[in-house]
Amino acid sequence: MKISPLIISIAIVPLSLLATDLNTIASLNDELITTEQMATQTNQNIDYQPFILSVWEQKDLIPFGVHTLKDALTLIPGIDMMADTTNNRTPVIRGSNPLAYGQTKLAIDGVVLNDRTFDSYNSYLDYPIELIQRIEVVRGSGSFIEGVNGYSGTINVITYAKDEDKGQNGAVFGSFGSDSYKQAGFWYTRRTADWRLSGDLFYQSNDATSPIKVTDAYQNPPGYAPLNSSQIGVGLSYTYDDFYLKGRFNHFTAGSAFGNLNALPNMEGEQAIPSWYIESGYTFNLTDTLALHVKAGIMEDGWESDARSLPSGTYNGIYFPNGYWATLDFNTRLLYGTISTTYTGIKNHTIVAGISQKYEDVINISSKTTERVNGGTQIIDYTTTAPFIDAGASCRHTNEIYINDTMDINDKLAFSLNLGGTKASDVGFSPYMRGSLIYQPYRQHILKLMVGNSYRLPSFQEMHTINNPARIGNPDLTPEKVTSYETQYLYKPTVDTTLGINLFYLQNEDQITPNTTSKIYQNIGERTIRGLESEFRGSLTDNDIIFLSYSYIRGKTVKGTEQTDYLPYASSHLLKVGVSYALSPQINGAIVGRYNSEKERRPNDVRKNSMDSFASYDLILGWEDINGFYVQGALKNANNAIYRYISPPATYADDYPVEGRTFWIRTGWKF
Repeated sequence: MKISPLIISIAIVPLSLLATDLNTIASLNDELITTEQMATQTNQNIDYQPFILSVWEQKDLIPFGVHTLKDALTLIPGIDMMADTTNNRTPVIRGSNPLAYGQTKLAIDGVVLNDRTFDSYNSYLDYPIELIQRIEVVRGSGSFIEGVNGYSGTINVITYAKDEDKGQNGAVFGSFGSDSYKQAGFWYTRRTADWRLSGDLFYQSNDATSPIKVTDAYQNPPGYAPLNSSQIGVGLSYTYDDFYLKGRFNHFTAGSAFGNLNALPNMEGEQAIPSWYIESGYTFNLTDTLALHVKAGIMEDGWESDARSLPSGTYNGIYFPNGYWATLDFNTRLLYGTISTTYTGIKNHTIVAGISQKYEDVINISSKTTERVNGGTQIIDYTTTAPFIDAGASCRHTNEIYINDTMDINDKLAFSLNLGGTKASDVGFSPYMRGSLIYQPYRQHILKLMVGNSYRLPSFQEMHTINNPARIGNPDLTPEKVTSYETQYLYKPTVDTTLGINLFYLQNEDQITPNTTSKIYQNIGERTIRGLESEFRGSLTDNDIIFLSYSYIRGKTVKGTEQTDYLPYASSHLLKVGVSYALSPQINGAIVGRYNSEKERRPNDVRKNSMDSFASYDLILGWEDINGFYVQGALKNANNAIYRYISPPATYADDYPVEGRTFWIRTGWKF
């Protein structure tokens, strides 16, 4: 089977548009003469995307005990998780600057949800899998989402609010488990010939603490870190012909984890990450070959903390008899708009071009803490005299342009070229490009060659943090830059079985990291990363689903005058495996295992030992009947290994322990 023009043209549009009319597919693909062949062709479109791409459907994730978006991401090759003392979690792809945020972009139904404060999306990592229809992960620079240019990767989540599948109208679900975990939610979609209205609502909470006691940077008595959280989310989506309006509210509250100033906080300390957005858009089909797309939106998010940042004692020569207390609020607003076109009037070309504008600003800040000079117990309002972030400078006006062309060179070969650039008011112009060659000599074999570059703009925290002894912002930062070279070979013996291997070489420059002694953020990091990722997903029998992946990275780093011939804070070896087996038409069992090799530290760390390797396995058993009722139980990390996030120098004596053995049981009804 040859590559058809339809397959290649799809290579630059979002995967959420792959529900193409099968009659159209049939008319453009003479080789597809049966219904089964048409289904095969539609499924294979995923493999022709000009990226290193992993796609998981919900129906394939649930048998492996995936409960949240974070659980799903841990199954993807090359992805590890990191966090700071506040347990602000972030996926790290291929070991790229593990201690920074913004390396990856998260979009839900096409809306990018990275916040302005940290450039992270921690509050969405616990998003329930019941609301997700499909997850698409690009590893490497670039993105399949129009106008989005990820630095080390892009995560696109498609919910049932956007999915066109009329086989399911809704679901109700709930679960409970260890650490007093509880969850409840639902989603529902109403469809007619012209419009679709969807909504979802969920609530979840837990009382988790660190699985073992820890000792903070000040050698205070060991204690447990509060890792509890609660979350409520609401989403609405309406479409009418070529018009859409959608919005989402998400309020995530968590314990103060390991503290804001590298000290173990009080157990009642809390931090909140509130966010919401509204976006609307319309498509004008001007001719048969030209379409105009417009969209605009508003988004607000922030960070709020109320905790004892230091226990009672003397710190930096100041005595705090009741400890150092801080109530901090920070909220930002984003206004954005995009105009783009899609043109297919040139034979064998699909051209997409667009321009977007964004305006980001601080709309609220409050800083009230224990008196900082003389200590004591008095609470002082420092909002105007000594805020924790420079609110006046924390604003950004951004313009971006982009153009993308995919060309069918012949029946076996296609080329995709993406060019663009961003000019922000507080940093210089940053161009990017990406070229991809896709070659299919035979039906079962696909070869990709890709080269490109990308960047990451510094966050407000990195540029404008002030009056904080643990980190200091630098308004003169420039964007991080990456140049990538990638190749991938895919072998598909059947529709549902894929074996892939990819090689990559990355050059990261101007990476943003705090100076070890001054704590000031600087562009002093460089990483050269080389590695491979291999992945198998498929079935050996009619009753099983198997996935197996192995990832390897190695390289060298430069941080100021310090150099290493390894990658600090990154595992060189990641192994992930899962087997799901249908014990009967209604009962399914699975086992999932993962292994992270040890993580080496920077040479200036007084702790010369590496962080230990980690290995665990999960056991899952589930039941579902033909009417959509289901029950599933999972024992996570059954061997009770302690999973940790590595701690940088001068923070904690221990690495941050965040996960031990847990369990949950969930039930629901799909209708």
